Amino acid sequence: MSKQPNKGKKPRADEKEAATRLPPPPPSGLPVMPRPFEVNDIRDDGGTFVNVEATPAERAALAQAYDLQDVASLTARFNLVRRGKTVAVTGDVKARITQVCVVTVEAFESDVDEPVDLTYAPEAQVAEAWERIAKAEASGTNAPVEDPPDVIVDGRIDLGLLTAETLSLSLDPYPKKPGVEFEAPEATEDDVDESPFAMLAKLKKDIGPGGA
Repeated sequence: MSKQPNKGKKPRADEKEAATRLPPPPPSGLPVMPRPFEVNDIRDDGGTFVNVEATPAERAALAQAYDLQDVASLTARFNLVRRGKTVAVTGDVKARITQVCVVTVEAFESDVDEPVDLTYAPEAQVAEAWERIAKAEASGTNAPVEDPPDVIVDGRIDLGLLTAETLSLSLDPYPKKPGVEFEAPEATEDDVDESPFAMLAKLKKDIGPGGA
């Protein structure tokens, strides 16, 4: 997917250890819950609506892959519209998951309701888009660059993979129970980065007025 991961607050250093427990999402193409849909089956008179629902076995596999306590439900509803050689996919992904709070280490349930708005295109067209992005980055331009479309593979769009990836991108890598806030420990004198002048003053104090 071209979509970027969920952008939250910058993780605190104390949370990084907890975050290391989270494995990376399954690589693109991993058949966790394949639901290939033929592009040629998309209706010409408007949108084609497709429902996706994960089986118990698929939910268990996704819970293990994303280090979740449980995925109680995972469904999606997509609308596919052909626009020439490209396909617009809109809809939403909904799930009921159980995570572990990084502060209290307690399990808690939460709901996922993530919108989807993506464009798929043939491989050659996607390659051209990435080439334009590479040229823009090489030129040092600050102009915004449009995200490249996702790839239509062998004339199909895998809506199951789209559902699983949307779920993974919606997850907070530092989940907290509602109402729980992390309280950083009070800084001690040893935790403060001293300036060179402060360190010199401390050294003179330790040595004494007459020197060592």
